[in-house]
Amino acid sequence: MIIALVLGMAEMLTVDFTFLMLAGGALASGATAVATDRLTVQVIVFSVVSVILFFTVRPWAKRHVAASSPETRTNVSALIGLEARTLTEVSPEGGRVRLDGDVWSARSTVQIPENTAVRVVRIEGAHALVEPKE
Repeated sequence: MIIALVLGMAEMLTVDFTFLMLAGGALASGATAVATDRLTVQVIVFSVVSVILFFTVRPWAKRHVAASSPETRTNVSALIGLEARTLTEVSPEGGRVRLDGDVWSARSTVQIPENTAVRVVRIEGAHALVEPKE
């Protein structure tokens, strides 16, 4: 039972579901120890239960966690879709926008007047490509 506890704690650090399957085998082995004092039977139960859990429950658990975890956007990809405000007129040649508290160089396919709400379409280098917000 102590081994099951240690394996469970190791699983909390890795979150790969490997140690959790071994902890399940250790729990089954601990339950077997109540019924018999034969070490060989306990080792066989540990091995069989761990392998069964590893090949049946672990893939399901990994799929379930992967499907429920939202994709986290970081860096400049997190800026795409955000609202910005033009500080100067923005045209295909350039302009300036305030985006997420910072001033960015910006371009647009159309002429956008100063102090207009825009949406970031993509980031190219140090330029935000924007379009008027509808």
